[in-house]
Amino acid sequence: MTYHKRPKDDAWREVTLSHCVRLGRHVWSYCCHCQRDVVMPPEAFAEATGVSMDEPLLLIAERMRCSRCGEKKIQLAPSPHGHP
Repeated sequence: MTYHKRPKDDAWREVTLSHCVRLGRHVWSYCCHCQRDVVMPPEAFAEATGVSMDEPLLLIAERMRCSRCGEKKIQLAPSPHGHP
């Protein structure tokens, strides 16, 4: 069983790092266990993690682990309103 639930529709597949670039947003990474959050440019995120710009954020989040607490309860999304 995984923490990440996949929606029944395929709209989540369109939310990628390149989608964040088109929106002019950064990538927001949030740990649901320790509440750590990080906001960084999509290009820097791709370089730091070694992922493709066209991979859906949900698939990336399923493989991530929090660097503070070690949990795999990470959410990735375009940065919230009010952030770049």
